[in-house]
Amino acid sequence: MYLVTAVVNKANLKNILEDLFANNFEGITVSDVIGKGTFGLKEADNGITDLVDKVKLEMVVSTEANRERAMECVRSNAHDLGRGAGKMWWINVGGVERIRTGERDRDALTTQVDKKIANVAEIVTTQIDTPCS
Repeated sequence: MYLVTAVVNKANLKNILEDLFANNFEGITVSDVIGKGTFGLKEADNGITDLVDKVKLEMVVSTEANRERAMECVRSNAHDLGRGAGKMWWINVGGVERIRTGERDRDALTTQVDKKIANVAEIVTTQIDTPCS
């Protein structure tokens, strides 16, 4: 399992999320962050640069193939030949546990559709639970 982290421009967030969801990725954490890739360096006019508003996306994926697919979703929507397009990295994850159900690792990363939860007799859907048309 891998934790994929990307820091990108806010303007790219909507397209990245749409691409990730279209590729069946769930469980994405998005945070507002500020930063500068060349922190402490001066621009060409010798002025100190300001920190830039960015977003940080974090997601845990189960396989190397999923890691590459998730990274391609980010890469294809955030790629910019100018400076400041962002950074992306991944690290190995030793384990994951879904707090609510106690599921671990791959099971904790999958969707809840069609899963039977041991301590829930029946899942009831009401008009309150579903969007109206």
